[in-house]
Amino acid sequence: MRRFRFFHVPMLVLTCLVLTPQARSDTISGTVKDPSGGVVIGARIEISGGNLSQPVLLSSDESGKFAATDLSAGKYSIRVAKEGFDDLVTTVELLGTADLALKLTIAAQQTSVTVTGKSTAFANSDAIYRQLRSIGLGETFRCENFTLKMDVGTFELKRGTLTLLGLVNKFETGAVFVGQGHFSLKPIATLDTKEMERRAGSSTAEEDFSEAVFRFSPNQFPQFAATFGTRADTPAEASSAFLHWKDKVRHRHELPEGLTEAILESETIDNVDADVLSAIYNPQHPLFFNAYMHGTPHKDLRFFLRMRVGAIPQLDSPEEVGLVNFDGGGMDDGIWYLQHVKSELQAHTASSQEEKRLFATRRYNIETVIGKNDHLFSRATITFEPLVAGERVMKFGLLPTLRVTRVSGEKGQDLHFIQENRKEDGSFYAVLDEAPAMGQVHTITVEYGGDKVLSNAGNGSYYVGARESWYPNLNGFGEKTLYDLTFKVPPSNVLISVGKLEGQHTEAGFAVTHWVTPVPIAVAGFNYGQYKKMDFPDPITHYEIAGYYLADLPDSLRRFENSALGGMAPGAMTKYALDQARAQMQLCTLYFGKGPYENIYITEQPNFSSGQSWPNLVYLPISAYIDSTQRWMLFGHIDTKFTGFVQEVTPHEVAHQWFGHGVGWASYHDQWLSEGFAEFAAGLFLQQAVGPKWQKDYIDFWERQRVRILEKNSYGVSPNDAGPLWLGLRLISPRSGQAYQGVTYSKGAYVLAMLRSLMRADMGSAGDPDQAFIDMMHDFMESHRDMPASTESFKAIAEKHMTKKMDLQQNGRLDWFFREWVWGTHVPRYSFKYEVQPAEGGKFKVRAEITQSEVDDNFAMFVPIFADFGSGMVRLTQVGIVGNSTKAYNLLLDRQPKKVALNAYKDILER
Repeated sequence: MRRFRFFHVPMLVLTCLVLTPQARSDTISGTVKDPSGGVVIGARIEISGGNLSQPVLLSSDESGKFAATDLSAGKYSIRVAKEGFDDLVTTVELLGTADLALKLTIAAQQTSVTVTGKSTAFANSDAIYRQLRSIGLGETFRCENFTLKMDVGTFELKRGTLTLLGLVNKFETGAVFVGQGHFSLKPIATLDTKEMERRAGSSTAEEDFSEAVFRFSPNQFPQFAATFGTRADTPAEASSAFLHWKDKVRHRHELPEGLTEAILESETIDNVDADVLSAIYNPQHPLFFNAYMHGTPHKDLRFFLRMRVGAIPQLDSPEEVGLVNFDGGGMDDGIWYLQHVKSELQAHTASSQEEKRLFATRRYNIETVIGKNDHLFSRATITFEPLVAGERVMKFGLLPTLRVTRVSGEKGQDLHFIQENRKEDGSFYAVLDEAPAMGQVHTITVEYGGDKVLSNAGNGSYYVGARESWYPNLNGFGEKTLYDLTFKVPPSNVLISVGKLEGQHTEAGFAVTHWVTPVPIAVAGFNYGQYKKMDFPDPITHYEIAGYYLADLPDSLRRFENSALGGMAPGAMTKYALDQARAQMQLCTLYFGKGPYENIYITEQPNFSSGQSWPNLVYLPISAYIDSTQRWMLFGHIDTKFTGFVQEVTPHEVAHQWFGHGVGWASYHDQWLSEGFAEFAAGLFLQQAVGPKWQKDYIDFWERQRVRILEKNSYGVSPNDAGPLWLGLRLISPRSGQAYQGVTYSKGAYVLAMLRSLMRADMGSAGDPDQAFIDMMHDFMESHRDMPASTESFKAIAEKHMTKKMDLQQNGRLDWFFREWVWGTHVPRYSFKYEVQPAEGGKFKVRAEITQSEVDDNFAMFVPIFADFGSGMVRLTQVGIVGNSTKAYNLLLDRQPKKVALNAYKDILER
């Protein structure tokens, strides 16, 4: 096992120390500078001594400053380390506040290293990147009646000026238009047309604009050359428009107001200059064209055309064309259009499974130290393989408060990297010295540190944030790879990671654990706190199950420790949660196949109303460890919605080991295959794993799903009104904030439930009535263990296993079902009448009449009929019905039923 070492260079000398006893007490602070007086960012400061049981670890900020508060008087040792400098060690007798001026000296063996006033030598300092970052305006030309077609988008530059940006390495990379312009976008697909009507009020997006900033790969410049008229003076409006554009795209809202801010200004916010750099360094870089329009009535309409990585890479979708109304909290904020290029649509070759990566990750080796102050310091070595020839710029997802201090290549050489201020376009990019050879694996190492990953919740519990971006994540959930993870943490805390624990020991006062993933996974994560462990064997499936719980309440619930939560029994409730987890794993194994991992850790977290699942690591909310009596005392009443959440959360999150991790999703269109399927599995748990009196909880579960889908909000909009299941995250708008949850989770669950209903054998059939459904789900899991699932690939599996009755179109396809429930928004209403009459031979004849309404003429569905013979409802058969119509149906029964009902267990979605 390779161990993490922060200090590589000899000890160094103190050059200046200033004490200011009149300042605030019990604090050691300071500023770290280089020999020239420039501040040093990302220096590692270790403070030990005094009454500290563990060292305090800090990192100097963007001003070179650091501060350690809440210390006691005493003698402390301060060690400062930074790549390229000698280590600095000094001591201080703390009696009040010590404000240290610390000047580093350059290491003798690295005298060529220099540090600027605001960054290290290799941060944001690539020569061409600096040109792009400081780019100004170039020549200006008059422009009249020019039409520029970009796939389904059309720009009309009617009258005005076009000012080119300055040349960068002899390349043209952008232009600013000022004058009278018009933009239009006409969707091709019917679904996209309906979405445009919902967003823009018409089937085509139409926008007049007075300013537009264009940024593009150099190979797109010839399209603009045709616009050039005579030269003109550069108007002041062009300079103003360009400065305003810089302010918009380089500014990041830390608390996003709307969907577009949340997506486009995430940890992977686009640094447009870094994106252009990719195209300059690789003339064969997949083309991109960005247009930012200041129009009427929309002040920030953005059109993207980006090949390979996708128009909106933050959505992990290969769709190349997008239109975004970037309006923060405005009522029209949203992604108005996102689709494949027109040529793919017309050729029917568009697919969510298109390759969108520039590089493929083969392995992560990450070594992390968590300091007593909860800061992280890490070194990550990423093994990768290039997928596109000539690429030199690698973009990673990394929390902006985690500041990169060094990037090195496989020979140990320093590499340039890009990471602007965390409040700006601070995504992390690495710049390779040369394009890596195709067909070979390469490595890159990133050293970084900072805060905001862990937040102390009190009493030994922690909120763990940045669960996808606590390490340099190259492709998000878009691929699976192997992880080798080493953690050093204060011994009072326990760290539980994805993978299997391969070893543990103590080192320099830290508890060290080493975790390895036996199989490739999509994301790595951990939980952290003062946990107690409970093993929970599974003699049936032989999964290794362990629970980790917290003995004390977090600060947010401390006020209830002598009242509502005074009788909490965390050990007993952990056994209950583990019993649920074990039962769900057994059930999922039966219905969906062998789980992808041999072990699973069920961990408590201080979050009260949310759970999450990472590969073999489940985060359960603390509310799952509170019994119903305590919840009643806590809320002062019985909250049926929250009771439902507590019932669902453990089986839902455990099911994600199959759906979301065992099988991933190809794009945001397909995330219902994860969330919806896990929600379905939670309902299956309530039916199959809770004992003989399952009916009420099961029916209540599906009623909650129905309400979540169809209940209208204060705007009169239900989640189902917001659009079809296929749209995923794009359903969210200011008028439909809960649409994603209601449709992706609840309607997604219902789609799988309805397929189960359609495939279920009628009463009296031999064998397990669910066998066809079970076979389909096993096939789905096995077919997608090594590739993400798309809606189309799941549809193909369903068609492979569908029954003869389901083949309504006599073509072996389920187009009718997916058109209605995945790509459509109709939900039928049913009415049911029946009468029972004696028949010959002591039998009974049921005459039933089913009416379907509020759908289109082609809407088809099979509706299940149930009867109660005295021991609860049993399913008899299912009846097909098409359009807004009434259908009569006769049944002959051996016994007289007490009651006959339609859809008694809510197997299908209805109004």
